[in-house]
Amino acid sequence: MTYFPQTGAGSIAQFPVQRTRQWRWISNQMESGEMIMLPDAPAGRIAWNLKYTDVTTAEAARFNALFAAAQGQYGSFLFVDPMANLLAWSEDFARPDWQPGLLQISAGANGPLGATRACVVKNPGQAEQLLTQTLNVPGDYVTCLSVWARSDSSTVFALTRDGLRSNFAVNSAWTRYSISGTGAAGAPNSVFSVVIGAGQTVQIFGPQLEAQPAASSYKQTSAATGIYPETYFASDELAMTCTGPGLFAFEIDLISRVQS
Repeated sequence: MTYFPQTGAGSIAQFPVQRTRQWRWISNQMESGEMIMLPDAPAGRIAWNLKYTDVTTAEAARFNALFAAAQGQYGSFLFVDPMANLLAWSEDFARPDWQPGLLQISAGANGPLGATRACVVKNPGQAEQLLTQTLNVPGDYVTCLSVWARSDSSTVFALTRDGLRSNFAVNSAWTRYSISGTGAAGAPNSVFSVVIGAGQTVQIFGPQLEAQPAASSYKQTSAATGIYPETYFASDELAMTCTGPGLFAFEIDLISRVQS
């Protein structure tokens, strides 16, 4: 799979990032003067303007390699929104994007942001159970999976990404926990999970996944967005300026097809 590279720091982009959403409508004016308009969803586009400074020679080589592989504007590649929560339905675990195993999940609990948007997750079984999403995130990407959690009694839960796991002791105070790192090298997908131990009950809120090393402010999501498998360079030229010994600056414009 061909995908947009991360920097050595594990980020997709450097700030500022400019993102422009484009919609198209098809209109038909009748003889009576009535106008009929319908959205042309497949024509939707997102345009990105990304600026990079102080990029090392090794990092610049990865961008040049992608540009050469794509043959400029010709070929597509996967791009991950650097400002998105990549998990779908971050507050609705009944959606098919989530695989809850044998967990019993009840919505409407008081959450850390002062509203009844958290969920009570109970594992009635004799083995660990996972609340999971599998996403088209390359295993080589650095990501951060975070979630708020609490429990009326002291217990332990875990966050996992493929073979990477961190266990956390939970008490009655809402606390945001996170796990950061890469997944299975060379894998086209990654599996992200909240793990609840046998017989345990944990309240959770706001799971978030980002293609960067640390968590940012929480972003509520609905349908899956943020992963764009059909992204193109907007130019047939990738110009880089040497700003110092082994350091480069450049600007990239991308166009992504909007998911239906």
